[in-house]
Amino acid sequence: MNKIKFAVIGCGKVAPTYLYVLQHNQNSEVVALIDSDETRLQQIRKEFRVGSTYRCYLNALSKESLDAVVICTPHYLHHDQAVVCAENGLDILCEKPLATNMQDLEEMIEKCKEIRFGVMLQRRFYPNSITTKKIIEEGLIGEVTKASLAFSCHKDSTFYQDWRGRAISGGGVLISQALHRIDQLTYFFGKPTSVKGITRKTRDYIEVEDYARGTVFFEDNVVVNIEANNSSGDPETRSTIGITGTKGNILLSDDKVVKWNVPDLERPGDLDINEIPTKYRPAYYGPAHEIVINDFVDSIIQDRQPTFRGEDSLNAMKIIFGFYESARKGGVVVDLR
Repeated sequence: MNKIKFAVIGCGKVAPTYLYVLQHNQNSEVVALIDSDETRLQQIRKEFRVGSTYRCYLNALSKESLDAVVICTPHYLHHDQAVVCAENGLDILCEKPLATNMQDLEEMIEKCKEIRFGVMLQRRFYPNSITTKKIIEEGLIGEVTKASLAFSCHKDSTFYQDWRGRAISGGGVLISQALHRIDQLTYFFGKPTSVKGITRKTRDYIEVEDYARGTVFFEDNVVVNIEANNSSGDPETRSTIGITGTKGNILLSDDKVVKWNVPDLERPGDLDINEIPTKYRPAYYGPAHEIVINDFVDSIIQDRQPTFRGEDSLNAMKIIFGFYESARKGGVVVDLR
């Protein structure tokens, strides 16, 4: 069987994660790299021994015989690149967030209906996520009476030196760091019905929020309080999701289980996988990126859809964009239905 031919669009911090996994998958081959920064482009080319490089993805599409692309560019470029690649019949695996506003996101999903459109939602593959979804769906924890998401880290000024500190990025801590945790909430609780929240900028050199606090309301009367902060001053990343029900309670910290009080159900283990050397992934990355990437390759080989598709990110993005709307209006409740 011929290998799936990939191009990687965007050679920034996250690209080596994808390149490493794709080059170690026997069914995939990266044949082209695209980036506007020539120095960075050549460094990545040399590191991963990729044959062709381009400064513009349109040139790559016209000259290369491709099956699929990985989009690792800044958030605000995802929409246009995905739409053009889909129009060229290429399957797409895109970094989060898919888009910087709801209109672009919905258009991307519509334009990508005829292809495989994957998104990096790796936390859905964590054993603690899978088991938590099970206990909620099967009522093993009883009726959920309280839930919370608390996230804090510290991004120094260098993080915000480029597009990340500007409004063009679509937002700050919610869309950049808390998104994966918010996606876990939608994986557990389903469709959100409304949201309210406030955001703050605690630094005078950024245009996006570095602090947010609010409440998300889900179907089945589940209410989740959220607090996110990437200006904590603490070098340690702290991330927890707590869920209390009438029959028990749990506390998750990323891929780990801190507390597990669920009748007649064994505590899930940690995900015993992280094949990607630290050289090729940011230190704060958890496991399961390789599962998403390999699943995407397999979906092409097996002629099926990826396990999690672009449309699966809709509920989390609705929460985030609704949160921003609420904050602009002074913290009012915004209907998401």
